[in-house]
Amino acid sequence: MSEDSPSIGTAAQIAAVFVAGGTGATLRVLLSGRIEQALVERLPYAGVLVVNLVGCLLIGFASAAITTTHWRNIVLGGLLGGFTTYSAFALFTVDLVGQQRWGVLGAQLGAHLVGGVLCVWAGFWAARAFGLGVAGG
Repeated sequence: MSEDSPSIGTAAQIAAVFVAGGTGATLRVLLSGRIEQALVERLPYAGVLVVNLVGCLLIGFASAAITTTHWRNIVLGGLLGGFTTYSAFALFTVDLVGQQRWGVLGAQLGAHLVGGVLCVWAGFWAARAFGLGVAGG
């Protein structure tokens, strides 16, 4: 297993990832909510955009700066994973470009972008099929 690969750690490490993930998710909601309130008329979903871009900047920095699996799991997987999973998507995209794995890159981009949108539509359809009220879609 490479140093970049996630690994199952001790109960203490799993707890640390759990707390870091909750912290990241809380920061995401607070930051995106404030930005949305300020910019909703000029740029809808600006909060999501800012969170994703900040997350990408932070995961780029952290992935280069943090070398131990223990702290990478906590910071990259927990804190930044809770903050935005888009940053992880962007990081592995850059990794695949660096490895020149163009076929895998194309498949991953297509599956994430097209597959993600199709899954959201399918989720809306399924909720409606079960007679549940759905916001959006």
